[in-house]
Amino acid sequence: MSMMIDRLVKRTVLVCAVLATLAFGVNHHDHPCTGQQVGAGGMCVSTAWTGGAA
Repeated sequence: MSMMIDRLVKRTVLVCAVLATLAFGVNHHDHPCTGQQVGAGGMCVSTAWTGGAA
């Protein structure tokens, strides 16, 4: 029983990692950072508080 649970956990972690990688890639392509923003994968942060320096 323990081996089945371990296998299920490993498979779940692998599937989640693959889905997260795909989501990151899609967001990075469809929602790139623009102007005074830095970041990746659609997760952009404004640099305006630094005076625009990136």
